[in-house]
Amino acid sequence: MRMERARNDPLVVAFDHYSHRSLQESDRAWDALRRTCPVAWTESNGGHWVLSDYASVAAAFRDWETFSSARTDPEVSSLTIAPNKLPPLYPEELDPPQWHPLRRILSELLSPGAVERLQPRIEHWVSHYIDEFIESGHCEMAHDIACTVPAAVILEHLGFPEHEWPRISGAFHGIGAFPRVSPEFARAVADMGWVASRVSEEVALRRGSPRDDALSFIARHDVDGRPMAQEEAEAVVMLVIGGGVDTTTALTSAAFVHLARHPDDRERLRRDRGLLPAATEEFLRVYPPARSHARTVAKDCEFGGQHLARGDRVLLSEVSACHDERAFPAAGGFVIDRFPNRHLAFGVGIHRCPGSHLARAQFVEIMNQVLDRLPDYSVDDEGIIEYPNWASIGGWAAIPARFTPGARRSPPEP
Repeated sequence: MRMERARNDPLVVAFDHYSHRSLQESDRAWDALRRTCPVAWTESNGGHWVLSDYASVAAAFRDWETFSSARTDPEVSSLTIAPNKLPPLYPEELDPPQWHPLRRILSELLSPGAVERLQPRIEHWVSHYIDEFIESGHCEMAHDIACTVPAAVILEHLGFPEHEWPRISGAFHGIGAFPRVSPEFARAVADMGWVASRVSEEVALRRGSPRDDALSFIARHDVDGRPMAQEEAEAVVMLVIGGGVDTTTALTSAAFVHLARHPDDRERLRRDRGLLPAATEEFLRVYPPARSHARTVAKDCEFGGQHLARGDRVLLSEVSACHDERAFPAAGGFVIDRFPNRHLAFGVGIHRCPGSHLARAQFVEIMNQVLDRLPDYSVDDEGIIEYPNWASIGGWAAIPARFTPGARRSPPEP
Protein backbone atom coordinates (compact mmCIF):
# COMPACT_ATOMS: atom_id res chain seq x y z
CA MET A 1 0.00 0.00 0.00
CA ARG A 2 2.79 2.38 0.81
CA MET A 3 4.31 1.97 -2.63
CA GLU A 4 1.06 3.28 -4.14
CA ARG A 5 1.60 6.69 -2.65
CA ALA A 6 3.22 8.94 -5.21
CA ARG A 7 6.35 10.76 -4.07
CA ASN A 8 4.79 14.10 -5.04
CA ASP A 9 1.58 13.34 -3.17
CA PRO A 10 1.03 16.35 -0.82
CA LEU A 11 0.34 13.92 2.01
CA VAL A 12 3.95 12.69 1.87
CA VAL A 13 6.22 14.96 3.88
CA ALA A 14 9.96 14.93 4.41
CA PHE A 15 9.87 14.72 8.19
CA ASP A 16 12.17 12.81 10.55
CA HIS A 17 11.67 13.66 14.21
CA TYR A 18 14.95 11.90 15.09
CA SER A 19 16.92 14.41 13.02
CA HIS A 20 16.23 17.41 15.28
CA ARG A 21 19.36 18.22 17.26
CA SER A 22 18.04 20.99 19.52
CA LEU A 23 14.88 22.09 21.29
CA GLN A 24 14.57 25.07 18.98
CA GLU A 25 15.02 23.00 15.83
CA SER A 26 12.48 20.43 16.97
CA ASP A 27 9.86 23.01 17.93
CA ARG A 28 10.28 24.84 14.61
CA ALA A 29 9.89 21.63 12.62
CA TRP A 30 6.75 20.59 14.49
CA ASP A 31 5.27 24.08 14.10
CA ALA A 32 5.82 24.04 10.35
CA LEU A 33 4.32 20.57 9.95
CA ARG A 34 1.29 21.35 12.11
CA ARG A 35 0.47 24.51 10.17
CA THR A 36 0.74 22.89 6.75
CA CYS A 37 -0.27 19.23 7.11
CA PRO A 38 -1.40 18.13 10.58
CA VAL A 39 -2.16 14.55 9.42
CA ALA A 40 0.63 13.48 7.08
CA TRP A 41 2.64 10.47 5.93
CA THR A 42 6.44 10.33 6.06
CA GLU A 43 8.69 7.68 4.56
CA SER A 44 11.24 8.21 7.35
CA ASN A 45 11.99 5.40 9.80
CA GLY A 46 10.12 2.74 7.85
CA GLY A 47 7.14 4.94 6.99
CA HIS A 48 4.47 6.19 9.39
CA TRP A 49 1.71 8.73 9.89
CA VAL A 50 2.42 11.90 11.86
CA LEU A 51 -0.31 13.66 13.87
CA SER A 52 0.65 17.14 14.99
CA ASP A 53 -2.43 19.25 15.80
CA TYR A 54 -4.18 19.28 19.16
CA ALA A 55 -7.51 17.89 17.96
CA SER A 56 -5.96 14.94 16.09
CA VAL A 57 -3.51 14.01 18.83
CA ALA A 58 -6.16 14.18 21.57
CA ALA A 59 -8.62 12.15 19.48
CA ALA A 60 -6.06 9.44 18.73
CA PHE A 61 -4.98 9.19 22.37
CA ARG A 62 -8.60 8.72 23.41
CA ASP A 63 -9.43 6.16 20.71
CA TRP A 64 -7.47 3.15 21.94
CA GLU A 65 -9.62 0.78 19.89
CA THR A 66 -8.29 2.32 16.67
CA PHE A 67 -4.86 3.49 17.84
CA SER A 68 -3.42 0.53 19.72
CA SER A 69 -0.56 0.62 22.22
CA ALA A 70 0.06 -3.14 22.14
CA ARG A 71 3.29 -4.58 20.78
CA THR A 72 3.20 -6.29 17.41
CA ASP A 73 6.76 -7.57 17.92
CA PRO A 74 7.51 -9.00 21.38
CA GLU A 75 11.03 -7.55 21.38
CA VAL A 76 10.30 -4.08 19.96
CA SER A 77 8.74 -1.18 21.86
CA SER A 78 5.36 -0.10 20.55
CA LEU A 79 5.77 3.37 22.04
CA THR A 80 8.44 4.68 19.67
CA ILE A 81 8.74 4.61 15.91
CA ALA A 82 12.32 3.41 15.56
CA PRO A 83 12.78 -0.33 16.25
CA ASN A 84 14.05 0.01 19.82
CA LYS A 85 14.53 -3.31 21.58
CA LEU A 86 13.38 -2.43 25.06
CA PRO A 87 11.77 -4.44 27.87
CA PRO A 88 7.96 -4.26 27.91
CA LEU A 89 6.37 -1.45 29.90
CA TYR A 90 3.00 -2.51 31.30
CA PRO A 91 0.27 -1.34 31.29
CA GLU A 92 1.38 1.33 28.80
CA GLU A 93 1.98 -1.31 26.13
CA LEU A 94 -1.34 -3.06 26.67
CA ASP A 95 -4.90 -2.46 25.49
CA PRO A 96 -8.07 -3.42 27.36
CA PRO A 97 -9.01 -5.85 28.72
CA GLN A 98 -5.41 -6.76 29.68
CA TRP A 99 -4.77 -3.10 30.51
CA HIS A 100 -7.42 -2.77 33.26
CA PRO A 101 -6.01 -4.82 36.17
CA LEU A 102 -2.44 -3.58 35.76
CA ARG A 103 -3.54 0.03 35.49
CA ARG A 104 -5.49 -0.35 38.72
CA ILE A 105 -2.24 -1.26 40.46
CA LEU A 106 -0.59 1.98 39.36
CA SER A 107 -3.71 4.03 40.09
CA GLU A 108 -3.55 2.84 43.69
CA LEU A 109 0.23 3.05 44.01
CA LEU A 110 0.44 6.59 42.59
CA SER A 111 -2.89 8.04 43.73
CA PRO A 112 -3.12 11.59 45.16
CA GLY A 113 -3.37 10.08 48.65
CA ALA A 114 -0.30 7.91 48.12
CA VAL A 115 1.66 10.91 46.84
CA GLU A 116 0.59 12.95 49.85
CA ARG A 117 2.04 10.25 52.10
CA LEU A 118 5.30 10.49 50.12
CA GLN A 119 5.54 14.26 50.57
CA PRO A 120 7.87 14.11 53.61
CA ARG A 121 10.32 11.96 51.63
CA ILE A 122 10.11 14.32 48.66
CA GLU A 123 10.94 17.26 50.94
CA HIS A 124 13.76 15.26 52.55
CA TRP A 125 15.47 14.36 49.28
CA VAL A 126 15.20 17.85 47.80
CA SER A 127 16.76 19.31 50.95
CA HIS A 128 19.39 16.56 51.05
CA TYR A 129 20.64 17.05 47.52
CA ILE A 130 20.66 20.84 47.70
CA ASP A 131 22.58 20.54 50.97
CA GLU A 132 25.22 18.55 49.09
CA PHE A 133 26.32 21.60 47.07
CA ILE A 134 24.76 24.77 48.52
CA GLU A 135 27.86 25.80 50.47
CA SER A 136 30.03 25.66 47.34
CA GLY A 137 28.19 28.27 45.28
CA HIS A 138 28.05 26.10 42.17
CA CYS A 139 26.41 22.94 40.89
CA GLU A 140 25.36 21.10 37.77
CA MET A 141 21.59 21.37 38.00
CA ALA A 142 20.66 18.51 35.66
CA HIS A 143 22.67 15.93 37.58
CA ASP A 144 22.73 17.41 41.09
CA ILE A 145 18.98 18.10 41.41
CA ALA A 146 16.88 17.17 38.39
CA CYS A 147 18.22 13.60 38.11
CA THR A 148 18.91 12.76 41.72
CA VAL A 149 15.67 13.82 43.41
CA PRO A 150 13.15 11.87 41.28
CA ALA A 151 15.43 8.83 41.33
CA ALA A 152 15.75 8.89 45.12
CA VAL A 153 12.00 9.31 45.64
CA ILE A 154 10.85 6.50 43.35
CA LEU A 155 13.70 4.05 43.96
CA GLU A 156 13.44 4.42 47.74
CA HIS A 157 9.68 3.90 47.46
CA LEU A 158 10.22 0.76 45.42
CA GLY A 159 12.87 -0.50 47.83
CA PHE A 160 16.06 -0.65 45.76
CA PRO A 161 19.33 -0.31 47.69
CA GLU A 162 20.55 3.29 47.81
CA HIS A 163 23.98 2.47 46.39
CA GLU A 164 22.27 1.30 43.16
CA TRP A 165 20.25 4.46 42.58
CA PRO A 166 22.88 6.36 40.53
CA ARG A 167 23.42 3.45 38.15
CA ILE A 168 19.70 2.83 37.67
CA SER A 169 18.80 6.46 37.06
CA GLY A 170 21.97 6.98 35.01
CA ALA A 171 20.93 4.23 32.60
CA PHE A 172 17.57 5.86 31.84
CA HIS A 173 19.08 9.34 31.68
CA GLY A 174 22.02 8.23 29.54
CA ILE A 175 19.83 6.68 26.83
CA GLY A 176 18.47 10.15 26.10
CA ALA A 177 21.37 12.35 27.15
CA PHE A 178 24.18 10.99 24.98
CA PRO A 179 24.66 10.53 21.21
CA ARG A 180 24.14 6.97 19.98
CA VAL A 181 27.73 6.72 18.77
CA SER A 182 29.21 7.73 22.12
CA PRO A 183 30.78 5.42 24.73
CA GLU A 184 28.43 6.97 27.31
CA PHE A 185 25.41 5.79 25.31
CA ALA A 186 26.89 2.30 24.97
CA ARG A 187 27.44 2.21 28.71
CA ALA A 188 23.84 3.32 29.34
CA VAL A 189 22.54 0.57 27.05
CA ALA A 190 24.61 -2.00 28.91
CA ASP A 191 23.38 -0.63 32.22
CA MET A 192 19.78 -0.92 31.02
CA GLY A 193 20.39 -4.63 30.66
CA TRP A 194 21.71 -4.67 34.22
CA VAL A 195 18.63 -2.72 35.41
CA ALA A 196 16.33 -5.28 33.78
CA SER A 197 18.20 -8.11 35.50
CA ARG A 198 18.06 -6.34 38.87
CA VAL A 199 14.33 -5.74 38.47
CA SER A 200 13.87 -9.43 37.73
CA GLU A 201 15.88 -10.39 40.81
CA GLU A 202 14.07 -8.01 43.14
CA VAL A 203 10.62 -9.02 41.85
CA ALA A 204 11.43 -12.69 42.42
CA LEU A 205 12.74 -11.87 45.91
CA ARG A 206 9.62 -9.88 46.89
CA ARG A 207 7.29 -12.59 45.61
CA GLY A 208 8.80 -14.98 48.13
CA SER A 209 9.73 -12.55 50.92
CA PRO A 210 7.63 -9.37 50.77
CA ARG A 211 8.71 -6.15 52.46
CA ASP A 212 6.99 -2.90 53.27
CA ASP A 213 7.74 -1.28 49.91
CA ALA A 214 6.10 -0.54 46.58
CA LEU A 215 8.00 -3.29 44.80
CA SER A 216 6.37 -5.87 47.08
CA PHE A 217 2.99 -4.24 46.49
CA ILE A 218 3.43 -4.75 42.74
CA ALA A 219 5.05 -8.17 42.82
CA ARG A 220 2.40 -9.74 45.06
CA HIS A 221 -0.64 -8.04 43.60
CA ASP A 222 -3.48 -10.14 42.18
CA VAL A 223 -4.56 -9.74 38.56
CA ASP A 224 -8.21 -10.63 38.07
CA GLY A 225 -8.07 -13.11 40.95
CA ARG A 226 -4.77 -14.76 40.03
CA PRO A 227 -1.23 -14.00 41.24
CA MET A 228 0.59 -11.58 38.97
CA ALA A 229 3.08 -13.32 36.70
CA GLN A 230 6.78 -12.59 37.17
CA GLU A 231 7.11 -10.98 33.71
CA GLU A 232 4.05 -8.80 34.29
CA ALA A 233 5.43 -7.49 37.57
CA GLU A 234 8.81 -6.80 35.93
CA ALA A 235 7.14 -4.79 33.15
CA VAL A 236 5.16 -2.71 35.65
CA VAL A 237 8.25 -1.99 37.74
CA MET A 238 10.23 -0.96 34.65
CA LEU A 239 7.46 1.48 33.72
CA VAL A 240 7.39 2.94 37.23
CA ILE A 241 11.16 3.45 37.22
CA GLY A 242 11.29 4.90 33.70
CA GLY A 243 8.35 7.22 34.25
CA GLY A 244 9.55 8.21 37.69
CA VAL A 245 13.13 8.99 36.76
CA ASP A 246 13.79 10.68 33.43
CA THR A 247 10.51 12.39 32.52
CA THR A 248 10.43 14.40 35.76
CA THR A 249 14.11 15.14 35.19
CA ALA A 250 13.33 16.59 31.76
CA LEU A 251 10.57 18.86 33.07
CA THR A 252 12.63 20.15 35.99
CA SER A 253 15.66 20.82 33.81
CA ALA A 254 13.51 22.78 31.36
CA ALA A 255 12.22 24.97 34.18
CA PHE A 256 15.76 25.64 35.46
CA VAL A 257 16.90 26.81 32.04
CA HIS A 258 13.74 28.82 31.36
CA LEU A 259 13.87 30.70 34.66
CA ALA A 260 17.56 31.48 34.20
CA ARG A 261 16.82 32.95 30.76
CA HIS A 262 13.61 34.69 31.82
CA PRO A 263 14.40 36.46 35.11
CA ASP A 264 11.04 38.28 35.13
CA ASP A 265 9.22 34.95 35.34
CA ARG A 266 11.56 33.81 38.10
CA GLU A 267 11.03 36.99 40.10
CA ARG A 268 7.25 36.72 39.80
CA LEU A 269 7.39 33.15 41.11
CA ARG A 270 9.81 34.06 43.86
CA ARG A 271 7.54 36.84 45.11
CA ASP A 272 4.20 35.11 44.53
CA ARG A 273 4.17 31.33 45.12
CA GLY A 274 0.45 31.36 44.44
CA LEU A 275 1.45 31.42 40.77
CA LEU A 276 3.31 28.13 41.03
CA PRO A 277 0.36 25.78 40.29
CA ALA A 278 -0.48 27.63 37.07
CA ALA A 279 3.20 27.98 36.17
CA THR A 280 3.68 24.23 36.65
CA GLU A 281 1.02 23.52 34.04
CA GLU A 282 2.58 26.04 31.67
CA PHE A 283 6.01 24.47 32.06
CA LEU A 284 4.37 21.16 31.19
CA ARG A 285 2.67 22.69 28.15
CA VAL A 286 5.69 24.52 26.75
CA TYR A 287 8.25 21.85 27.67
CA PRO A 288 6.40 18.50 27.80
CA PRO A 289 8.93 15.87 28.91
CA ALA A 290 7.42 13.19 26.69
CA ARG A 291 7.39 14.81 23.27
CA SER A 292 5.88 11.98 21.21
CA HIS A 293 4.40 8.51 21.45
CA ALA A 294 3.68 5.89 18.82
CA ARG A 295 0.60 3.83 18.15
CA THR A 296 -0.43 1.13 15.65
CA VAL A 297 -3.63 1.39 13.61
CA ALA A 298 -5.80 -1.55 14.68
CA LYS A 299 -8.42 -1.25 11.93
CA ASP A 300 -8.88 0.61 8.65
CA CYS A 301 -10.33 4.05 9.29
CA GLU A 302 -10.81 7.56 7.98
CA PHE A 303 -9.01 10.03 10.20
CA GLY A 304 -8.22 13.68 9.63
CA GLY A 305 -9.48 13.36 6.07
CA GLN A 306 -7.04 10.54 5.30
CA HIS A 307 -7.35 6.79 5.00
CA LEU A 308 -5.31 4.93 7.61
CA ALA A 309 -4.81 1.20 7.06
CA ARG A 310 -4.65 -1.53 9.65
CA GLY A 311 -1.02 -2.04 10.70
CA ASP A 312 0.09 1.50 9.86
CA ARG A 313 2.34 3.08 12.46
CA VAL A 314 1.38 6.49 13.82
CA LEU A 315 3.40 9.12 15.67
CA LEU A 316 1.43 11.38 18.04
CA SER A 317 3.21 14.56 19.09
CA GLU A 318 2.39 15.88 22.54
CA VAL A 319 4.70 18.86 22.08
CA SER A 320 3.13 19.90 18.78
CA ALA A 321 -0.37 19.54 20.22
CA CYS A 322 0.66 21.63 23.23
CA HIS A 323 1.92 24.39 20.91
CA ASP A 324 -1.18 24.44 18.69
CA GLU A 325 -2.37 28.03 18.27
CA ARG A 326 -5.95 26.84 17.76
CA ALA A 327 -5.97 25.33 21.25
CA PHE A 328 -3.84 27.87 23.16
CA PRO A 329 -3.83 31.65 22.64
CA ALA A 330 -0.26 32.94 22.30
CA ALA A 331 0.84 29.30 22.14
CA GLY A 332 4.42 30.21 21.19
CA GLY A 333 5.01 32.11 24.43
CA PHE A 334 5.21 31.20 28.11
CA VAL A 335 2.18 32.61 29.94
CA ILE A 336 2.94 32.09 33.61
CA ASP A 337 -0.67 32.38 34.80
CA ARG A 338 -2.36 30.71 31.83
CA PHE A 339 -5.83 29.40 32.66
CA PRO A 340 -7.42 27.20 31.55
CA ASN A 341 -4.54 25.04 30.39
CA ARG A 342 -5.76 21.74 28.93
CA HIS A 343 -2.33 20.60 27.76
CA LEU A 344 -1.52 17.06 26.69
CA ALA A 345 1.85 16.76 28.42
CA PHE A 346 0.61 13.75 30.39
CA GLY A 347 -1.43 12.43 27.48
CA VAL A 348 -5.17 11.87 27.65
CA GLY A 349 -7.43 8.85 27.64
CA ILE A 350 -6.74 5.48 29.25
CA HIS A 351 -2.97 5.83 28.97
CA ARG A 352 -2.79 9.22 30.64
CA CYS A 353 0.36 9.23 32.79
CA PRO A 354 -0.42 7.52 36.11
CA GLY A 355 2.53 9.29 37.75
CA SER A 356 1.31 12.83 37.04
CA HIS A 357 0.46 13.53 40.70
CA LEU A 358 3.92 12.45 41.84
CA ALA A 359 5.61 14.42 39.07
CA ARG A 360 3.78 17.61 40.03
CA ALA A 361 4.51 17.14 43.75
CA GLN A 362 8.23 16.71 43.14
CA PHE A 363 8.40 19.58 40.69
CA VAL A 364 6.65 22.00 43.05
CA GLU A 365 8.89 21.06 45.99
CA ILE A 366 12.05 21.41 43.88
CA MET A 367 10.92 24.79 42.54
CA ASN A 368 10.03 26.09 46.00
CA GLN A 369 13.39 25.12 47.48
CA VAL A 370 15.38 26.41 44.50
CA LEU A 371 13.55 29.74 44.62
CA ASP A 372 14.17 29.95 48.38
CA ARG A 373 17.72 28.64 48.58
CA LEU A 374 19.25 29.48 45.16
CA PRO A 375 17.29 32.63 44.27
CA ASP A 376 20.08 34.27 42.28
CA TYR A 377 21.38 31.24 40.37
CA SER A 378 22.72 31.83 36.88
CA VAL A 379 23.51 29.21 34.27
CA ASP A 380 26.53 29.03 32.01
CA ASP A 381 24.91 29.06 28.56
CA GLU A 382 28.12 27.89 26.90
CA GLY A 383 28.27 24.90 29.23
CA ILE A 384 24.66 23.80 28.76
CA ILE A 385 24.37 20.50 26.89
CA GLU A 386 21.03 19.55 25.36
CA TYR A 387 19.98 16.00 24.57
CA PRO A 388 21.33 14.97 21.14
CA ASN A 389 17.81 14.71 19.72
CA TRP A 390 14.36 15.70 20.86
CA ALA A 391 12.34 12.81 19.43
CA SER A 392 10.73 11.10 22.41
CA ILE A 393 12.12 12.67 25.59
CA GLY A 394 13.48 16.20 25.67
CA GLY A 395 16.04 17.34 28.19
CA TRP A 396 19.45 18.62 29.16
CA ALA A 397 22.52 16.53 29.86
CA ALA A 398 24.27 19.38 31.72
CA ILE A 399 23.22 22.73 33.24
CA PRO A 400 26.21 24.28 35.04
CA ALA A 401 25.13 27.00 37.47
CA ARG A 402 26.49 29.45 40.02
CA PHE A 403 24.77 31.17 42.94
CA THR A 404 25.48 32.87 46.24
CA PRO A 405 26.55 30.13 48.68
CA GLY A 406 24.02 29.29 51.36
CA ALA A 407 23.63 27.21 54.50
CA ARG A 408 22.81 23.54 54.80
CA ARG A 409 19.54 22.56 56.45
CA SER A 410 21.02 19.40 57.94
CA PRO A 411 24.51 18.62 59.25
CA PRO A 412 26.78 16.61 56.92
CA GLU A 413 26.45 12.86 57.21
CA PRO A 414 29.39 11.23 59.05
